[in-house]
Amino acid sequence: MNFISFNNTPILHIYGVILAIILIGSGKAADAQIYDGTLEINNKIRAFETELVSLRKTHQLPGLAVAIVKDRRLLWSQGYGYADADHEVPITPDTPFWIASVTKPFVGLAFLHLEAEGLIDLDEHAADTPNFDGLCQWLASTALPFGRDLHCDAPITIRHILQHQVQGEPGSAFAYNPIMYSRLSRYLEHKFGAGVDAVEGRHNYLGQSIDRLILAPAGMTRTMSSQWDRSKPLVYFDMAQGFGVTEDGQLIPRRSPGRHIAGGAGVVSTVLDLAKFDIAIDNGKIASPKIRKKLFTPGQLKDGSTAAYAYGWYVQDYQGTELIWHSGWDEEAGFSALHLKIPEHNMTLIMLANGEGLWWGNPLDKAAVEGSPFAQAFFNQLLPDVFQ
Repeated sequence: MNFISFNNTPILHIYGVILAIILIGSGKAADAQIYDGTLEINNKIRAFETELVSLRKTHQLPGLAVAIVKDRRLLWSQGYGYADADHEVPITPDTPFWIASVTKPFVGLAFLHLEAEGLIDLDEHAADTPNFDGLCQWLASTALPFGRDLHCDAPITIRHILQHQVQGEPGSAFAYNPIMYSRLSRYLEHKFGAGVDAVEGRHNYLGQSIDRLILAPAGMTRTMSSQWDRSKPLVYFDMAQGFGVTEDGQLIPRRSPGRHIAGGAGVVSTVLDLAKFDIAIDNGKIASPKIRKKLFTPGQLKDGSTAAYAYGWYVQDYQGTELIWHSGWDEEAGFSALHLKIPEHNMTLIMLANGEGLWWGNPLDKAAVEGSPFAQAFFNQLLPDVFQ
């Protein structure tokens, strides 16, 4: 069995003018590329990278890809480590990863587009979808936290599911529920596809909708909305292997993730394509001003308070600054991810890993990205005057 070493050299994805040569790990040279060109931002990124390399070792990430977007353009991107157990395939910013729950921003945006097109009603009851009640009753009968205080005879709507307001009285509280989110593909398949029984084993209607509404107009050629998309075989074959960590620190290859998109997960992408996604939302290419505003506006609860979640995105205030983000974590497949936007400063951090170490254990009932040591490194090094 092959295990991963953390003493390998970072691989950089080359864009623009070479600003520095950085010696890391094995002593081989790597070319650092930064778009801004100012000494201040160069120094900040170098400091961030130094902390990033240390965090990667501490959190035992076999491979890591990172991108920073500033003012709607790619500022910097970098790859570290390897995509495979044999150390033959280096990670680059163009390496595809299973992005786990960072799929939800795609799903939220797709549903808002379908609503704007008059094709769906987000206030439709989820129970109108065949087999929803049986799946809900199963979840409610388990010891999983996502089934706690889940009342399947209550009027749960598609909007409640999109905004994680299904537990307790629907609309009364936020509680992150990825299993209920994964029922959303069944809803669309029932409405427009071949029926709920055909949601798996094919490139389903949700995947096709994400292709049409997001991937194609954003030019995301290295992204698959599901692994059943036969038009992108190189993305499928280039995808990094996921890993878990044993008690003694050894990394073990994990199983391959599921191929269809259920709603809670399913997208495979690269940090460069996620940068395209981020930019295309903000410049209006894949979201009109009305849809973009709705996408990032947190839901309102029945008591009039504001929830911590909009449509596929967490929204929170941290030290007086709005943060919009989503994390991803799949312990069975061995992947983790973070997409973090800071709108006030037109800056975004995107991170994908083929290990679980990006995940910090965000509470199910709140948004607390400040708990991520990787996010804190970004705050401290890139925006030190904003976050103390």
